[in-house]
Amino acid sequence: MTTARHATPFPLDVDSFLARAEERGAPLDARAAEAVLGLLVLGGARRRTGLPEPTEELAKQLLHLLLPLYVSATAQELPGFVTALVSLADHTHEAGRLNAKRHAKLVARVHELAEGLGQAMTSHDRLTWPRLYGNLVRAAGVDPNDPRAVRDWLETFAARPYAERNAALGFVASSSPNGPLSEAAYAQALCAERSRQARPLLTARLEAVTTAGAPAGEPDDAREDWYDEQAGALADRWTAAGLDTLLRGPFAHLAPGGGDAPGRPLLALVEAMAVQHMEMYGEVLAPMPPAPLPGSPQEQAALLRAAPLPQLLARAAADPEGVDERTRELALASGFLVRRKPGGAPSTGPSAEAWRDGGPAELTGLALNLFGALLAQLAEEEETAEQFDGENLLTLYFLSERAGAAQSVARLAALNDMWFIPPDHESDPDPTVQATGTYELPDPQALSAVLGLPALTESDRTDLIPGAARLARLMDRLEGLGVTQRSGDALTLTPLGTSLLRDALLLGIGGEAADVFPTRDQVLAWDAERLVAGAQWWSKGAARQSVADWLTAHGTHGWTPFFQALSADRPEEEPARRRALLATLDATAVPDDALHELLPDPVLGGWAEHTLHVRGQVPDTSAVPLSARAVHLVDELEAVRRTASLAHRLTAAPEQEEPALFAALHAAFDKAASTWPGGAPALLAALIGADPYTAAFLAQQLAHHPDRTTADQARRAVRTSGTTRSPGRKKPAKRAAGKRKRR
Repeated sequence: MTTARHATPFPLDVDSFLARAEERGAPLDARAAEAVLGLLVLGGARRRTGLPEPTEELAKQLLHLLLPLYVSATAQELPGFVTALVSLADHTHEAGRLNAKRHAKLVARVHELAEGLGQAMTSHDRLTWPRLYGNLVRAAGVDPNDPRAVRDWLETFAARPYAERNAALGFVASSSPNGPLSEAAYAQALCAERSRQARPLLTARLEAVTTAGAPAGEPDDAREDWYDEQAGALADRWTAAGLDTLLRGPFAHLAPGGGDAPGRPLLALVEAMAVQHMEMYGEVLAPMPPAPLPGSPQEQAALLRAAPLPQLLARAAADPEGVDERTRELALASGFLVRRKPGGAPSTGPSAEAWRDGGPAELTGLALNLFGALLAQLAEEEETAEQFDGENLLTLYFLSERAGAAQSVARLAALNDMWFIPPDHESDPDPTVQATGTYELPDPQALSAVLGLPALTESDRTDLIPGAARLARLMDRLEGLGVTQRSGDALTLTPLGTSLLRDALLLGIGGEAADVFPTRDQVLAWDAERLVAGAQWWSKGAARQSVADWLTAHGTHGWTPFFQALSADRPEEEPARRRALLATLDATAVPDDALHELLPDPVLGGWAEHTLHVRGQVPDTSAVPLSARAVHLVDELEAVRRTASLAHRLTAAPEQEEPALFAALHAAFDKAASTWPGGAPALLAALIGADPYTAAFLAQQLAHHPDRTTADQARRAVRTSGTTRSPGRKKPAKRAAGKRKRR
């Protein structure tokens, strides 16, 4: 219905509603009332009285979802929307469609929800471009009902320097010096994505209600155009006159995110990085190990400006026809180029301006967006195609776990191809591979050394060539953005690459930086418990470096709290994982006094006793609890079992199962039992009491011990443990299942 003041594309008697409010002596703001009525209709409200009938659910949707999505308003205007909603509840009650009890409950709920309206309407987490610019128009004192005035303001705004416009939009960088530098760019990308989704949602809601003048029997394109036009008319009345057409037309560069939506690759990368971290660690959310980072935001900006790929895309923005198709498509995906109309010629996009005029924060956001677009492109191209979704990011995540240490292309390719690589084997990249040019795998002998797989043949090497060549091509392409660096067989995630992945993870997971991806200085400032809680999940090399740095920084006073953290009782954790950090220590660096003080510890006393014996010293054995010796034996016997299992996997025929009881474990257990008080059964009971989780895997083998009492006790331990996964492992990831190398 058309009214004197307003026009709506669906039957809605706004004037009568406003008149009745005036009769009650409580006049309403006309714009707020129309928005409340219209959005409730679009929310699916019943209209038995001719006006929408509010409910508690609809009130929540209106105040916390629809108003923050579609309506611009100053803080002073917000109470008018709540008043209009309460007035509508009163009208519904007076019309007999809401009894007194339900009316009182609804009004109380509206006032309760109103407490969160201000936050919802001012939060950048709820903004869309039309709402944001509508707010700016109002804040500038421009008449939002005057389309000429709105256009003049946009022209003036567009002419302002890039930095001034960014500041006016209010998307600010993280206040934490170690927070994500791209936080403002991420907020803008979210705004763009909400804007992209809000328009078709509004159109769909319009189609779902009875509309005045809707074309009947017209082609689908005509109907879609009509509903889109009506949605634009509503958007203008709820934000500022003419704003919808302007932001979708001549001023689209001020509101990036339509069509192919520059910024969406950034969002995809942030989500994928968070998902990858969750898949690796589950609910633990352990922090990543610290890795080298650029020294400052300015240094990071300089690294980005020196990278060849964004320079190439900036040239593409200036001359779209002067670059190859792959570069043009990447420029479109990353916002250096845009198509104003579907199928139209590409023109300069918003990323080109950010590249030209942006500071470190803007450049970092641009780089993250380009990073996401590049990964998506590489996943689709034949020479770098993924075998499963997210494979390329998983490879980068693996590199980030190595904390900047160079990795072997051959080793990483073997892991990607699901070869069985001895998990504890450590080796440097092969130095004989040519530093530049097309990557070539090392010869079989060198490949054996790198992978820890004995007697590899030329046939084995041939099997690995496709995967290694693909990986090298992938990393060489990523080097164009400056995030990776390859020299021969040595592959490194650069400080810039680490910083960008760190930003993505911080944005995706949230929380404090030190809890997700700490810097080296943050780790040095941790207490011992926090260090151990994080480092227990890191690769041996990363843990070794971080623990050594922490102990050096804390001096002689650091050893006692470090050992206390290792031996602390954490029932929810696998205790052997913490104790495994002992293997990262330079045992010769542990002060003698610290070892002697550790002898009475019920968990680590046996390790201290053993270490002192190795040094040729005579410890006070009477100070060592029997439980500590049992813990040390658990770890020693588990090491024997794992070594025997590894040797079997490397040498046995493909279908040959492991022996029921490894001879080496049998011998080691019997040797320990020969001097243990009470013999083998007592030792097994002590092992289970010391570490039930790890001892359960020993018990699986010892259930086949020739001594019947020991075997029976071991079988009972297996039945009660419920353990099915090997100790000392992370939550399985996509690559973790593996397969044995074909021989």
